[in-house]
Formats: sequence, structure tokens, C-alpha cells
Amino acid sequence: MGNAEHGDEGSAPAVVLLTGADRLSLDSVAFSLLDGRPDAGMIAYDVRVDDAASAGLSVVRRCLPPLGRGRACDPTADVLGVRTGGMESLPVDECCLSCTVKHDLERQLGVWAESGVWRDGGAVGAETPAVLVMLPVGVEGVPIAQYLEDAFQLHEWGAGMRVAAIANAVELDEFEERFYDDAPLMLAGGLGGEAEDDGVFDERSTGVVVSRLIHEATHVLELPVIGRGCLARHVDASGECMCRAIIRAIAAGGDGVVCEDAHEVTLDALVRGEATVDV
Repeated sequence: MGNAEHGDEGSAPAVVLLTGADRLSLDSVAFSLLDGRPDAGMIAYDVRVDDAASAGLSVVRRCLPPLGRGRACDPTADVLGVRTGGMESLPVDECCLSCTVKHDLERQLGVWAESGVWRDGGAVGAETPAVLVMLPVGVEGVPIAQYLEDAFQLHEWGAGMRVAAIANAVELDEFEERFYDDAPLMLAGGLGGEAEDDGVFDERSTGVVVSRLIHEATHVLELPVIGRGCLARHVDASGECMCRAIIRAIAAGGDGVVCEDAHEVTLDALVRGEATVDV
């Protein structure tokens, strides 16, 4: 990821992109990362079926504003600094899902930066200000990161800002099914009736998406098995789950770091690049 080349890096935020192939894993990892950094901002994107949009779907953006110098970057925050956030639906009409997200993300980061929330000392405490961005299911982080790095260079408000990491959330309980699934990845819908009747699907298979997200990530965050999971179905002679070996092999091809327990990784560690577990 890029490094700050201009501006005051000490008060400029670092952005961490979080990717995943299922929403539950994304939510679990995002909650864990934010638990240790209550001042950090979060922008979360989800996909909804939208028959009125040309692509048949909309992107829903939810924001948890950052805290800076004891106040929230949010005109609706109360006097105690409680962050209320906000939600907006963005129809996918004239561009693809990835482009819709990256253009909106650029605008949202610009709004926060121009509000001055990170100016004159930045976020509460001594940590580097941080923004966690939870991308929609299946959306790759590298194109978003490259776009943001260019935007930071082009806009005055982007001085010192950088994309620090692309973290991928992987649930070991369901990894085997998703990795070998050749059906198209469902992006939205499928909650009522037959999935093929009310769902919106990616052109790629679920297995392909899972592999690409692991390969591109700087950090692969594994959610530990909490049920019977894959450990009850296939283990090697020493009793080890082979899914971890598969994940390591894919991550090693992209120089990624595998973290065996996502809940032990902090947002600060991702910002500093210190989540170092052997691949």
C-alpha cells in the first residue's frame, strides 16, 4: 500500500479496507477491529436488490463518523460525542458495483477530511487516526485501494492519507464449501422463495471470489472454528485442518500475512503493518 508523501502524516488517517465472501464474517471482523479503536471511523457498504436500478441493485452505505479532539465528525452527534452515523442508498446505474463504491468512498472521505476532524492533532489518543471500510461481499480491494491512492494525491484534503492494508475476513467453518463452490456468488437477495428468482449474482463463481480475495489481501484474518466446522469433516494424519494450508498457499502467492485468529488482530496493528503471523 502507498505511503504518505505530503502533508502531516501524524494527523492524517490511514484507511484499512476489509473484504470478504460472506456478510457474517465481515460483520464479525469489523466489530472486533473497532472494539479496540472506538475513535476510528467506519464506512460499511452492503448490496440490496433494487428493481428500479439498471443493474438491479443498490449499494447501501452506513457510516460511523470518526472522533477527533473529543468531537464527532457528525452534525447530529450529541454533546457527549455519541456518534449516530447515517445511511444512504446508492442505485447502481451507470457504472459497475466496484466503481459505485470507490466513487462514493472518495466523496465520503473528502467530507470527513474537509470537516477538520483530523486537523490539529487528529483523533483522540496517540494512535494514527484510522478509517475502517467494509466493502460489499465479493468486491476486491486492490482496485479500490489504487483509486483512493490516486484521489489522495489529487485532492488537497487527501494530504498525508494512505491505504494501510487490505484485510480479508475468512470463516473457517464455511471455507471448504465456499472454496469448492462453482455456483455464482450471490451479492444480494435470495431470502425468500427460490434464490435464483430473487437474487442478484456475480458473474464469477463463489470459489473464484474466495481465492481472489485471499490472494490480493495484505492480511488474511481467519475466524476460528466455533462449531463442528471443517474440523469434523477432513483432517490430516496429525489432526490438523487442511483448510488452513490451502489459505496459506493462496496467501503466500500474493505475499499476504495469515492471522490465525482475527479477534487477536487490532486495527492499529493493521495500520502499522504489525499483524505478523507466519504464512
